[in-house]
Amino acid sequence: MRHVPERLRARRLRLEEAGEEGFTLIELLVVLLIIGILLAIAIPTFLSVTKTANNTAAQANLQTALTGADTFYTNNNQSYSYIMWPGAGVSTVTAVDTGLSFVSAATSTKSNVISLSANGNLGYIVLAAFSPGTKDCWIVVDQKASQSANRGGNTNHATGTYYGVLKNTGSSTCVASTVTGTGFTSSGFPSG
Repeated sequence: MRHVPERLRARRLRLEEAGEEGFTLIELLVVLLIIGILLAIAIPTFLSVTKTANNTAAQANLQTALTGADTFYTNNNQSYSYIMWPGAGVSTVTAVDTGLSFVSAATSTKSNVISLSANGNLGYIVLAAFSPGTKDCWIVVDQKASQSANRGGNTNHATGTYYGVLKNTGSSTCVASTVTGTGFTSSGFPSG
């Protein structure tokens, strides 16, 4: 029995000299625990950044759609009439190269699909884009003439461009012709 500790010491020295030292189970568990903690911190941050990116994409696409609509308005003798009707003898907003898809009286299901509602006689257009990450419906109302009708929930009827958001709506309610809401601003999109 006395020789057992000496044999173990001798064996340990041989292994150390040969460079065959390994990790203990405790060391491996500590490393796995550290990796788990880092993942627990990183995953929510990544998901938050993804949601913010979806909102930013929807807002940027609405700005692009608004530029296309303004181009149409200018080319169509200062009118939004026939903006979604290609057989009307005038070019439509889809002819303006925005890289976006436009739907009239339909749901925006993605940030690059813009729901559009307009009244050329009253001089306004409503654009809506859905952000799938947050389920928010982003809205732009562009009023070229002062009117008393309620458009897109916008209660300010002066001419100008108004921005709004409907929080956590789901894609089925992001339709430009039916959106209603409060908190529209003329200085840009509200924080979302």
